[in-house]
Amino acid sequence: MAKRYLLWFYTVLLTGMASCGEKMDEVEVTQIGITPCQRQPQFLAGTGFNTKRSALSTSESKIKGLVLVQLPERQGDTAGRKTWQHPSWKNFGWMGPVTTDELGNAYTAPIPVINILDNPPGKQNIVYKVDSKTAVMTPLADLPGADSAAKGNVFGLLGLYYDCHAKKLYASSVAGSDRLTEKGIIYLLDSENGKVLDKLTGMDAMGLCTGGVTGTKRLYFGSSRNTAVYSVQLTKSGEFKGSPQKEFSLDMLGPRGDDKARRMRFDKNGDLLVHGVEFNYNLTAPTEKQETIYRFRYDEEGKKWEEVR
Repeated sequence: MAKRYLLWFYTVLLTGMASCGEKMDEVEVTQIGITPCQRQPQFLAGTGFNTKRSALSTSESKIKGLVLVQLPERQGDTAGRKTWQHPSWKNFGWMGPVTTDELGNAYTAPIPVINILDNPPGKQNIVYKVDSKTAVMTPLADLPGADSAAKGNVFGLLGLYYDCHAKKLYASSVAGSDRLTEKGIIYLLDSENGKVLDKLTGMDAMGLCTGGVTGTKRLYFGSSRNTAVYSVQLTKSGEFKGSPQKEFSLDMLGPRGDDKARRMRFDKNGDLLVHGVEFNYNLTAPTEKQETIYRFRYDEEGKKWEEVR
């Protein structure tokens, strides 16, 4: 998937989450996914970049790996755009999804672009962590994978999401899936040591996020095989509970009509923002990928999601 990711930094006050076993009160649940925890990385101060205009990016077409970008003050001022890259950020090929935690650590995963020369299939299931203090990128979790290139699938990890509520990391992989068989896995990881704490099998997922607007803590994820968005209930500590269910679809929406949910996040009002792109398990240039943002709101009375235009 050549369309990659841009993660904006912002500073928010950390809010304490009451913790008492698996019990969650109504207020706690409804704030899941809405109340952010992400901090700016400490290394950002040493770059001299303006913190209000800086972002971690994997969308630079001419720069391999993770890149720190400072956007210009005025739109269209290309001369005012600056980039910075730690030497370790280009050691592992092209990168895709990016997410950060409450300490400013960043997490990312490789993704092939145009070809697989810099991103061999056997290296597509590794989650990397960028240390908030040193900016050094190192492997965090080398997840079970499969050399699926012979089956027409060169992809591995497609989605990453840090859950501020449980303080754990979700990673979705499609390694081993082919045109006829869906073998994807969504992993729950310890963000400190990369240990696999739980997993949901049999789902090829891309965009991931947690939310509690329906009254229960759930992981929402977009299918990479069709236009549907699914969810599965979670425990307070983030483990999977029960079976996935379909929430809504992007079918026939937007300019293309068959978008997949590449990225999802809740806004402060509880609306679910879905970044949709065309994705067919093929390699294309980043400039060829177009993205549309869809907004969905949960109708509590009707117990269903509705698109907000």
